[in-house]
Formats: sequence, C-alpha cells, structure tokens
Amino acid sequence: MNSRFFISLAVRNIKSNQQLYMPYLLSSTAIITMFYLMSSLLTNKFVQERSSVLPTLFAMGTIVIGIFSFIFILYINSFLIKRRKKEIGLYGILGLEKKHVAKILFFETLITTFVSIAGALILGQIFGRLFFMLLNYLLRLPTNINYSTSPMTALVTAGLFAGVFAITYLYNVSQFTFANPIKLLKGKKEGEKEPKGSILLFVLSIVLIGWGYGISLTIADPLSAISKFFLAVLLVIMGTYLLFITGSIYILKALKKNKRIYYRPGPFISISGMLYRMKQNAVGLANICILASMVIIAVSTTVTIFVGTEETLENRFPNENNMTLNGTDLSQEELNTQFVGLQGKFREEAQKMELKVTDMESYRYLTVFGNLEGDRLVFEEGFPAANAPLYIQVLLLEDFNEMAGKQVELSEGEALYYHSEGALNQQNIVIGDQKFNLKEADYDFEGEAAIVTTMVLIVPELSQIEMISEINKKELPQGNPASIDAFIGWNTDGTNAQKKAFGEQMKQLSFGSESLSFESREAFREEWYSMNGGFLFLGIFLGLLFMIGTVLITYFKQVSEGFDDREKFQIMQKVGLDKDMIHESTRSQIVWMFLLPIVTATIHVIFAYPIVRKMLTVFGVTSEITWLLSFTGVVIAFSAIYWMIYRITSRVYYSIVK
Repeated sequence: MNSRFFISLAVRNIKSNQQLYMPYLLSSTAIITMFYLMSSLLTNKFVQERSSVLPTLFAMGTIVIGIFSFIFILYINSFLIKRRKKEIGLYGILGLEKKHVAKILFFETLITTFVSIAGALILGQIFGRLFFMLLNYLLRLPTNINYSTSPMTALVTAGLFAGVFAITYLYNVSQFTFANPIKLLKGKKEGEKEPKGSILLFVLSIVLIGWGYGISLTIADPLSAISKFFLAVLLVIMGTYLLFITGSIYILKALKKNKRIYYRPGPFISISGMLYRMKQNAVGLANICILASMVIIAVSTTVTIFVGTEETLENRFPNENNMTLNGTDLSQEELNTQFVGLQGKFREEAQKMELKVTDMESYRYLTVFGNLEGDRLVFEEGFPAANAPLYIQVLLLEDFNEMAGKQVELSEGEALYYHSEGALNQQNIVIGDQKFNLKEADYDFEGEAAIVTTMVLIVPELSQIEMISEINKKELPQGNPASIDAFIGWNTDGTNAQKKAFGEQMKQLSFGSESLSFESREAFREEWYSMNGGFLFLGIFLGLLFMIGTVLITYFKQVSEGFDDREKFQIMQKVGLDKDMIHESTRSQIVWMFLLPIVTATIHVIFAYPIVRKMLTVFGVTSEITWLLSFTGVVIAFSAIYWMIYRITSRVYYSIVK
C-alpha cells in the first residue's frame, strides 16, 4: 500500500467525521491565531517605543498564551480521539496493522496541522489589521496605532504549533498501540466510569493557588511586582487546572457520600451528572476561567490607566513647569548662582507673556542609592530590576523650609528624615564618619507615587551634602558620580492654551546653560493621552482576543457535552424520569457550569489586585477608587457577555440532546 492510499483514506476520514473535525479545526485555528496576534505585539512599534515595561509584559503574556494553547489543543484532541476509538478499533478488526493505522493518523495530523497553522497565519494578518482599524476608528486617538508583524513571528508560530501537533500525533498513536481492538471498540464508553478524585492533587491545587495569591499579597515594590507577576500567573494557572480537574471531583464525591443530600431526585441527577462532566470538561472550564481572568485584568487595568491620565500627569509633573539644573559639570558656586538667578528669569518670562507666577518650589538635592544596615547607610548602585536599593534624596534645610513653609531649626549633627514606609526604628544614621541624630519631618513627600522605597534626608548645611557626595564617590569609585542638582517647579495663571504656549517658549530657552532640562505638563498632555490611549487600545484588543477564545471554548464544551449526554438522557427517560425533572436537573448543572469559571476568575482577580496595583504605580496611577470602579464595571460587562454566550451555546446543547 503506497502513501497515496493512506492520504486518500485520511482525507475521507476527515470528511466523514466533519462533525467532529470542524469544531476541532476552528478551535485550533482560533487559538493559534490568538498566539500569533499576541506574539506580533512584541514587534509592534507602539509597544517598543512607549514603555520599557510593555515588551516584558507582552513577552510574559505570549508565554502564558503559548502554554494555554498547548493545553487546549491537547484537550480538544483527546476529545476527538476518544470519539474515534471505535473507528480505529475497526481498522484492526478489518486487518490493518498498527503501522498502517499510524500512517493514516500521521496524514490526518499533517492535514489538520497545515490547515490550522496556515489558516491561523492568514486570519492573523486579516483580523489583526481589521481589529486595529476598528479600534483606531472607535477610540479616535491623536495618533493611529498600526498593526505589524514579521516573517520571524510567523515562523516561530508555525514551528511551535507544528511541535504541538506532533505531540498530539504521538498521543493518538499511543492510544491504539497499547490497546487491543476490542478495548478500542469500547473506548468511547470509557468516560462512563466513575472518575476518581485525588486529595493530594486537590491539596496541591490549593497550595499552588495560595502560593500565587501569597506573592501578590506580599509584593514589596513595583519593580519586584513586574518580575514576580509572571511566576504568580503561572502558579495560579497550574493550580486552577488542578482545582477543576481533581478538586471539583473530590468535592462532588464528598457530596455524593452525604446520603441526606445525594439521595433525592434533584441532587442525585445534578451531582452524578456534574461528576461525569467535570471529568470530561474540567479542562474546558479551567480554560474559560483563565481567559476570563485575562480579559478582566487586561481591560480593567488599561481602562484605569486611561481614566487616570490626569492623575498620572499630576504625579509625573508635580508642577505645570518643571526645570532641572544638572550640577555634574558645574561648581557649587555656579550651581548656586544659576539656582537663584533662574527663578527671577522665569518670573520675567512669564510677565512678558502677560502671565503671573502663582506657585514656585525650588530646592537643591543629591540623589544616591543604598540600604540601611542597622543605623549605617551603605551606598549601592542605582536600580537593578530586582532587589532595588533605597532611593535617597538629600536636601538642604533652608530649601526645605522655603518649600514646606516651615521654620524648622536643626542643631549641628541633627537631620530630618521622611521615609515612604513610615517612621524608622533607628534614632541615628551614620554616613561615612558622619553621624546624624534623626527627627521625623512633618511633611508628605508623596511617597505613595514612588515606585521604590524612598527616603528624604534634610541636613542643615550645604557642606554636609557635599560631604555625603564625596563619601558616595569614594565608596563607589566605579559608579556614576552623584552630583548636587537643583529643581525649580512653578505654576502660572492663564488658560490652558496660554500655559502650553508658555511651556513651549520656555523649552526653547536655555538661558545660556546646557545643564538645563525643562518639561511642561501642558506640552506633554496630548502626548500623554495618546500614550495612555494606546494602552487602552492594547487592553481592548487583548480583551477581544481572549473573549473570542472564551466563545470558542464555551461552544466546543457545549457541543461535546451534548454528544456525551444524549445517551444519558435517553436512558434516564427509559427508567421512568419525566422530561421536566431531567430538564430541571440539567439546567441546574448548566448554571453551576456557568458560575464556576466566572466566580473563580473574579476571586483570582481580587487576589491579583495588590500586585496589579503595584504595577500600575509604574504608570503613575495610584488611585484605588479608579481601579475598583474599572474592575467592577469590567466584571459586570464580562459576566453579561458571558451569560449571553452561554444562553446561545446552551440552545446548541439542548438541540443535540433532544
């Protein structure tokens, strides 16, 4: 028998089983399209240019979608091969050897692999562009965001999923290699055996989910949140699969053992029906739960970032006009002269444009990094990605009193301090050979918006700041030298257009110094809205992507349940149960199947709140109310959409089992 014979047999098998293969091809194509679109975002120009955090997050998201896709394709393949075991068993009865059956399955897998991957790449190109065009039209952002992908992304997608389908082929071959034809003929009936629950796997699922929740609840700072978010997501995903696969069966079997609950008509049919459904469809429910969590987190966080744009502007630009004088190339005398002179010039420039300076804060400062070991400050280099050291600003008492409107006096050897985590236990701080007695400053330096732990140290003499700078240089000779810089921030009256024009005018003036850098809140406003609108754009895009995945999985689950339950319905009617009782019991099962994923997803997102909140501070969002309202709105909207999906797919289920 040549290959042409096996190919024609494989094609005929797919055609004759199109009722099974069509949902399989549609679902696998859709899930590969999701991965392709997600991985395409890694090379998207907007993602690359707008934030250093975004590529990391999307890389994590691509890995999660890859793992999810792998599990999902194995899941729908196991459903397919289970329903074809009888057919494969017949091949053996009719005289075909196992190597011949393996060849038929090989060509079937080859055809489905090619159709799924090619279809996904084509659909990815089409839908990626259509989605982006639609979202650009709906959101009307100042700058359109273009969809882009690369041949490398397509090659990686094709290679990855060719490997996944190769694993499904090996699994399918193993199903008949180690079984005799008679057992294969009964293969479809194997699902009728009562499933076994495992207390160990149930406990493991709780441990994994608890571990993921624990990371979220105990996260220390935003930089740690970014690095540990991926680990927490993986732990919760693994725990969710185990919880639905084994934990749910364990709980249902415990209910079954309770005679007062189980031996009544309604609970009897519901619990026994859910017991078998959990064995067959727990992976599908876990997939829906994970996708629902992704939809809620992706959309609610990006909505929060967009709604909180004004807040991020306030945090990023504490004043309408913000100028920094870099002291690296200046002597202390030159710095002091420019620091005082510039404040007068800013007022003059404002007056020229018929504006009045309403508020101005100015201070000289030294920025260093380190950690407190006891009462000693040990200097370290700046931010690493993890284990970020303490961010320390050293200010002059004179400037602090001017800025805070206070008249604090310090004796020699005393210093004020502010710490973003509250009062220190230490009474003193030792820097080099200098020891300062600490007093807590009665002033809020808005540490809530800081992405790392922050400390402000206020000393009475400028010479003491210079001394700390020298110690820092001495202890870190290979590091970047810390210089004494100056900051001047001020507001003006006038309209927003006048403020923007003033900001643009100030940006063009250097006042004879190359050490000046200037930022205007009004000048950045449009760009800021464009950037945050881009995040919203990506969040809605991902939400739509995950929602499509949810629709397909829900549809596939209902169809597979319908075929499996059809015979059960007929048997129950033969033993005397009326249709109304059967329908009512089945309806309660469907309601539970609807509620389990969405309730579990909501609990996941609630526990994800601390780590998501820390990550939002990287984008300058600190308002808990904004996030809470966005989260509640997205959960309600998603539940409503999911309910409609379930209503529609439930009709498909009832039409099959009638």
